[in-house]
Amino acid sequence: MPMKRYFTVQEANRQLPLIEPLLISLQQLKKEIAAKHIQLQAAKAAFGHKMDKDEFFVHEAEVEFLLMQANHLVDQVQEHGAEVKSIDLGLIDFYTEIDGKEAYLCWKLGEPLSIRFWHGLHEGFPGRKPICEHD
Repeated sequence: MPMKRYFTVQEANRQLPLIEPLLISLQQLKKEIAAKHIQLQAAKAAFGHKMDKDEFFVHEAEVEFLLMQANHLVDQVQEHGAEVKSIDLGLIDFYTEIDGKEAYLCWKLGEPLSIRFWHGLHEGFPGRKPICEHD
């Protein structure tokens, strides 16, 4: 795991245009994985032990490949210094210090490409607070 880096709002904001397309791709992959998994479960239920082993292997391999792609995207987001908190929401956090305490700068896909919220390490998304101009 990479060493913890603390970001200013400006530093984190510079990463957002690089991270946004990764999160969009990650959300699309998650939908594909869910759809493939449903197809696989339906095929198992319909054919049971009669399902062709090669066909079953192909479906499983497709899911595994999509999972590898998703993990690679998460790694890329982390290389930009952010932690993926929710793929569904497109939610990421950057470590920061506010008033001498560790905290997170918080951004969600769909928000402007400018971080406007922060929260304590254990408060999570519901604990988001607006960033004051002096922070």
